[in-house]
Amino acid sequence: MASLQKHILILGAGITGLSTALSLLTSPTTKNHKITILASHVPGDLSPEYTSPWAGGHWRSHVGLSDSDAENRTWDEKTYKTWTRWLKEGDGLGGQGETMEEREKRMGLGFRTCHYFWGKDGEETKGLDGSGIWFRDVVKDFGILDLETGTEGGVPKGAIMGMRYKSVCFDPPRHLEYLFERVKGLGARLVKTRVDTSSGLEGGVKDAKRQAGVEGIDIFAFINCSGLSARHFLPPEEEGKLFPVRGQTILVKGEAEKMMTYVGIPGNPDEEMLYVVPRPGSGTAILGGCKQINNFSTEVDEELNRRIIEGVKKHKLCEELRDKETGEFEILSYQVGFRPGRKGGARVEVERDGGVGEGKVDGTWVVHSYGHAGAGYQGSVGCAERVVELVASLDGESV
Repeated sequence: MASLQKHILILGAGITGLSTALSLLTSPTTKNHKITILASHVPGDLSPEYTSPWAGGHWRSHVGLSDSDAENRTWDEKTYKTWTRWLKEGDGLGGQGETMEEREKRMGLGFRTCHYFWGKDGEETKGLDGSGIWFRDVVKDFGILDLETGTEGGVPKGAIMGMRYKSVCFDPPRHLEYLFERVKGLGARLVKTRVDTSSGLEGGVKDAKRQAGVEGIDIFAFINCSGLSARHFLPPEEEGKLFPVRGQTILVKGEAEKMMTYVGIPGNPDEEMLYVVPRPGSGTAILGGCKQINNFSTEVDEELNRRIIEGVKKHKLCEELRDKETGEFEILSYQVGFRPGRKGGARVEVERDGGVGEGKVDGTWVVHSYGHAGAGYQGSVGCAERVVELVASLDGESV
């Protein structure tokens, strides 16, 4: 049975904050609660501080087969299955007779074939038969590519293994807008503001209440989905676990036919890889990329741009996007963003060190969901459902 209405504040309007809001507003245990989102950046904003719009992106789980990755595997699998259901069955908002093309544009999601190649041995390439890929039985149309014949398309030079599967690609700006529209339609309120976190977590909770106009009102929970910004108000031992993973990409005209990735490229730094990601319904694609740990530079690295473009050309990852006469891509923009990394992986838990009241902070439960690094989108639905479970458990509901 759903509980009586309570008020919940969410800090952050990126993929984690918006997915969390949607899950809270659609779960039987929490759908009657009042949701207020506080954020300095919202869908439509373009700032290096706002990570979510700069993603590639597509569904590809980054975790392995170890026991320590079990929860992340659950989050990723739930997200893949939910996105698949939305695309196949709709969400009830698209109108009768909505086509798949119309649905892709509305949601910012779309099915695309993914070809993924490795140039170096690793956990996932053991046996070269797919046995190291935990999600081989989760995704649709999984298979190992024949590198010798290349019957399913081009094979990058130096690749030792390749897989294919049906992925869900996304257009981040549009998908964020889609989630934003849904949560507003379900009654969520947005306060665009920069919460003062200079006096720590308790100060942040108090200022969030003030800016939300709810001082003196019982706020049941404060959900921290602030990404890298969490380092500004958490204790030093936790702050030290957070770090940026810089990404740099190139937005080009045209949607690639397939999602293509090549990692562990012989002769290339491990922090660099090549990928081509179509953004469904947008008429554009992303070329990348890199994962540069502890790099906060917002400046575009022109030499990296050159290596990305030359690499994509050399390995023929999306020949269909090159001009037939000049052989060049039509470049629309260069992009820099910062994935919110955390030592030990994402933190998704109830704050238990509030000082008084069994962990409450300023009389309010605090639930954290940050540090998702490059997995914010592909685990977004599953992680949000975990936050709902935590909130419901605090509300006396069964987890």
